[in-house]
Amino acid sequence: MFKLKIKDLITIGIYSALYFITTAIGVLIGAIVFRSINMVYAPALSALLSGVVYFLLIKNTKKFGAISIVGVVIGTFFFFSGHFALSFIPSCLFALIADLVAKTKKYESKLVNLISYVIFSYGNFGPIMLMWIAKEAYIARLIEKGKDLTYINKVIIPFEIKTVTFLVFVVMVCAVVGGLFGQHLVNKHFKNENK
Repeated sequence: MFKLKIKDLITIGIYSALYFITTAIGVLIGAIVFRSINMVYAPALSALLSGVVYFLLIKNTKKFGAISIVGVVIGTFFFFSGHFALSFIPSCLFALIADLVAKTKKYESKLVNLISYVIFSYGNFGPIMLMWIAKEAYIARLIEKGKDLTYINKVIIPFEIKTVTFLVFVVMVCAVVGGLFGQHLVNKHFKNENK
């Protein structure tokens, strides 16, 4: 991370903002299409939409720390936007793992970068994971914010094996599709772009 220069940090800032926008669009689409007030489909839709941003980030930095910083930015957003206090941890952790995976092949391997993107995409599970891990504290936080039981029952995603398996699988599939599409667009339209 110490090899990042000012130019790299500006690039990371731009792609963090773009990633935030694609994630917000994913949340919006989930709310409109599935008519749900919880974020059950947000990680999958974000993974489907954000591949181009992720692979442009890699193409334009190819340095350890870039992916991690985007994860920290998104995690910080979770923290300051009223999500449960520890929701930022998965975002930061999955981003760090994704960064380490991509670094193993110096950010040059299509397959390894795709695997990295799949791992990174699980970072958006932060609010949902904490809902499962600390359900009572999560509910207490919603009550503290003035939410009633009807709202809480609609927001809480049940921790059941079939639900968890389904969500993990859907995020993986959407990340692979979004990642392949992102790699294709970046390779086709950004061949001559300098780092």
